[in-house]
Amino acid sequence: MVLVAAAFVFFQPVGEILAADPLPTFDAKKTYDLGSLVELGMANNPKTRSAFFTARAAGAAAREARAPYFPKVSAEFLGGADKWYTPATVAPDVFRRQQATSVLSIEYLLLDFGRRSADVRQAVAMFEAAGLLYDRKVQEVVFAVQSRYFAHEAALSKAAATASLLEAARTAMETVRLEVENGLSAKPELLRARRNVFDAEYELEAAKALTRNTLGELCVAAGLPANAPLKLLPAGPAEVSGGLRGDADGLIRRALEVRPDLAARAEEVRASIAATDRATADFFPEVRLEGNYGYSAFQYDSETGPKSGSNAAGINGYGAFLNVKWDLFDGFERVERVRKRADEEKAVKENLEAARLDTSRDVWTTYHDSLSAGRRVDFAEAFVASAQENFSAIEAASRTGLSQATEVTEAAAQLAQARFERAEALADYSTTLARLALAVVTVR
Repeated sequence: MVLVAAAFVFFQPVGEILAADPLPTFDAKKTYDLGSLVELGMANNPKTRSAFFTARAAGAAAREARAPYFPKVSAEFLGGADKWYTPATVAPDVFRRQQATSVLSIEYLLLDFGRRSADVRQAVAMFEAAGLLYDRKVQEVVFAVQSRYFAHEAALSKAAATASLLEAARTAMETVRLEVENGLSAKPELLRARRNVFDAEYELEAAKALTRNTLGELCVAAGLPANAPLKLLPAGPAEVSGGLRGDADGLIRRALEVRPDLAARAEEVRASIAATDRATADFFPEVRLEGNYGYSAFQYDSETGPKSGSNAAGINGYGAFLNVKWDLFDGFERVERVRKRADEEKAVKENLEAARLDTSRDVWTTYHDSLSAGRRVDFAEAFVASAQENFSAIEAASRTGLSQATEVTEAAAQLAQARFERAEALADYSTTLARLALAVVTVR
């Protein structure tokens, strides 16, 4: 397995995701590698799905903000019957009537001094921020899958090394038992060998538990229940290829340019500026053009009074108005609203600057962690080679009677420990590379 290969991942913008093919689902019969697990996590992790729907909702909000640029057209119908009266000089004029009225109204905002444009700019900026945050959430899910995968690989390596240690301890115990029976060793040596077996069995059970736990965490990172029957391809020979490209300063500059969460913060600044402009526009009037047309059909039956009798008629009605509304004084509500929006704008700008500083720290730290982790892999490889050479020498000596069986077990334990450390170093190196990719990520 090449550890560096899966570290840097490219992602699709939200618009392309919307038009993409149906996303993959979990197949219990399929055997997954890291690449297919990443794809599965992007499709099934609820965090990515939540961010995706949040981005779509923000897109709808941006389209909704453009609605005031269009005229509003409404229709109304009123129909029914009643019995009432009108006061008269001699006596009340009691009447019955049936009426049906239809009205069509149109309203158009001619001039609002920037209210609509500010609302649109704010909504569009929030949509862009939501899309960028969706990209970032995808990247975070990819990193979660990668880091859990590497941790599970390390746990499997530890379990395999512990199983080898247990086998060596049992072999040594059997050898010591035969020596005790033949009078070549004392009973304390057998007790020591038996304790080594118990220790190896204990370590093996702990390694198995760690393997199960890391597999459950990997399932959850991929958007599956922890008990999902996930099958993984056997890990190939571990190797470290390539190296870090660029220096820390260059990576920091790149991160500040392409990190989607920083771009989202910048969009939030734009949205806050638009909100301030919107609050300022409320000091100006609104000019609307209004018109309506209606038709009313009625029947009128008068029971009393000088105009008793029945009649029916239909009447056409219409109107056209220029409506100018200007709030001259509102108890300083608009003044305080502008102040509030202006302070919120300043706070968002400071949050952006804080995020930029945090990004530089993240890149700086993960870059040097990756360098250190790479060197630790080299040391761990040297430890394994030395422990393997020592174990082979002691094992050969034990066959000629120059070393005791318990010494073979101790050498096997040292070899297993060296393999533990190598597995941890490889997992740590892979994880730091993935974390560096998350800190300096490119969005295509």
